[in-house]
Order: sequence, then structure tokens, then C-alpha cells
Amino acid sequence: MNDDRCAMDHSSARVRAVSSRDSRAALTADFSHIPMLDGLRACAILFVLVAHFGFSKWVPGGFGVTLFFFISGLLITRLLLAETALTGRIRVGRFYARRMLRLYPALLVAVAASYGVYAAFEGHVLWRDVAAVLLYVSNYYGDWVGFGSGYPEQFQSYVHIGILWSLAVEEQYYIVFPLVFVLLRCNARRLLPALTSLALACLAWRLYLASNGATSHRLYVGTDTRIDSILYGAMLSCILAGQSGRSWLARMTQPGMLCLALLVLLVCFVYRDDFFRDTWRYTLQGLALMPLVAAVCFTDSLASITEILCSWPMRMIGVWSYSIYLTHQLATTLAAMATHEHDGAGFQHLSWRWYAIALTATVTLTGVSYYFVERPFFGLRHRFGSRTVGPVSAA
Repeated sequence: MNDDRCAMDHSSARVRAVSSRDSRAALTADFSHIPMLDGLRACAILFVLVAHFGFSKWVPGGFGVTLFFFISGLLITRLLLAETALTGRIRVGRFYARRMLRLYPALLVAVAASYGVYAAFEGHVLWRDVAAVLLYVSNYYGDWVGFGSGYPEQFQSYVHIGILWSLAVEEQYYIVFPLVFVLLRCNARRLLPALTSLALACLAWRLYLASNGATSHRLYVGTDTRIDSILYGAMLSCILAGQSGRSWLARMTQPGMLCLALLVLLVCFVYRDDFFRDTWRYTLQGLALMPLVAAVCFTDSLASITEILCSWPMRMIGVWSYSIYLTHQLATTLAAMATHEHDGAGFQHLSWRWYAIALTATVTLTGVSYYFVERPFFGLRHRFGSRTVGPVSAA
């Protein structure tokens, strides 16, 4: 989803998997690369990809988006805290420039390819739809043109790149977040109560809207109803950066707490009540991710899982995750056009040809996007203040 998806050098791509102890991240906010976050990104994009490849009834693709949001909040807040510690301030203009350079080149190419296919094979392009995607307002625009019914047929990005609503959520959040960061004098102690209050307000707002007839789609894609998934990651960064960070980490990663967090996630996956899923689900998932992500990134509590996340395949999938996210729906569209089958029908109705074309197209489009569009801009970001150490490419 976004600019916090990492770039990995060719040299780092060839190294052996990092052991959990060697890769454990420093508790104090800094610019160093956290390889476990690459593995978590891989988990997130695999949730999304498998769900969109016909298994949505069995795989919670929406949780992949929630996990992306959480990782984004954790990493961006950590980097801003590190920048504050180093320079004493945040240059908001440079922050925006870094995000633009990280996200926009690949986004422009993906949008051009998606709408190019649409124009060539399906119909006339509505430029207001394109503008909604490129201006990061597609999450609200879809409801606006459909009068609250979700993405209508005339919103063409539903066919190819409808998933980009999540980028709109993130970018709307990050337009405001650095300004709040500066307003609160870039201090984790001041920032944490503000983030907590916003997360609680977001839950209360969801409860109010759901009780007054708001659609599940509106609650799922709205920035005002989903930013708490980003906030919980930001809160974790603030907690760990505080004076009591080490004691909080010890309490959060106790075996009982980790088992409880896993149980909460399981309940969120299997309990299908619509009101619960529209309201409490996102809050409970965010709270459950806090100890689990802290354990795999900053302790050896889940060493075997950390080692898997740090393995070469998982790290590379995580590195490619932004390109995969941008291009995989175009790949499934191409597969559907070639076979006259649709992934929404479920895996039992899709032929091996559909999967072969969809997977091949996803890998091909991802490779082109990452190596020829994303990578050339990584170095340029350092001219705008990026101080990331190692292969990470974030704020």
C-alpha cells in the first residue's frame, strides 16, 4: 500500500536468511532496516493475492489490507521519531516529496496500463474516474457516484484497480499526520495520547454510522472509519520509543498475551456477524497486532516465526509487495479476458489456464513495475532527506 514498502538491493537479495537474533530490531526509533517487516508485508500481500485469486471465502483478504495499514503506521512513525531525534524537527515538504517519489511513478504506470486495457477492449475511459484514483480520493468517490451503494459499474477502476482505495486511505492520513506530528512538537509522549484518542473516536464513529444504516462498504473504505488500523501501528512505535518502552515490550510479549492476541484474531476471522465485522473487528485486529508484531520484530519470543519472515523468499515478496498490489488486479482481468472466467466465481470454477495466465501476468507486471519503474527513483529520494539505513525505502 504504499511508500513504506521496502526496496532491497541486489546484494541483499542474494544473502542468506537472517537469523531471528541477528535481525531483531533496535527498540529505539532509528533509520535501520527491519527485515521482519518485509516478511510481514509478504504475509499481507499474500492474504490479498490469494483472496483475489478466487479464495476469498476462505482467506481474509481484508486482513491483508489491515496488516498493511498497521505496518505503515509503525514504520512511518518510527522514521519520523528518528528524524526528530537526529535533527530536532520534521521537514514536512520533504516528507511529502519522498512519499510522492516512492509511490507515484509506479502508480502512474499501473493506472495507465489498467485504463489502457479498459480503453482498448471494453470502452470509453471516464477521466473523472482516473482523476479520483490519482488524487487519492477513490475510496469516497466510488460511494459518491454510486450514491452510497459501493463502486458502481460506471466507476471503471472497479474492474482493474479498485483495490487502490486503500492507497487513498493512507495518503489522506499522511497528508495530516506529519502536521500533527509537528504540532505536538514531535514528541512520542505527547503523540501517544492523541493517537489513542483518535483510535477510540474512530471506533465510536463506526459504531454510530453502523447503527444508523451506513453500508459495510462505506465503513470498510472510508478514511474516517479505517485510519485506526494505521493508528495502532503508530501507537506501537510511540510506546516502544518511550521511557517505559522496554517494560511495555516485556509485558506485551508474554506467552499468555501472545496467545490471547492470536485467539482474538481467530475470533475476528470466524465470527461473521455483520455489525461486529463493520465495527469492532478493526479495533480488535489492531490491538491484537500490537503484541504480535512487537514480538516478531523486537524480541525472540517467536523466533521460529521471525526466522520464516526473514527468509529470502518472504523478504523478496515483501519488497515487491507494492508492485504486486498495483498490478495483480490487471493480471486477473487479463486472465478473465483470455479464458472468459472470473475470479469472483471461486476457485472451483476457475481452470488451470486462468491461474497460469494470472500468475504469469502478475509476476511479469510486478517485475516490470519494480525493476524499471520503482527502483530508478529510490536514490532520488535521498536528495529530499531520506536517511534510511540499509535496503529500506520508506518515509
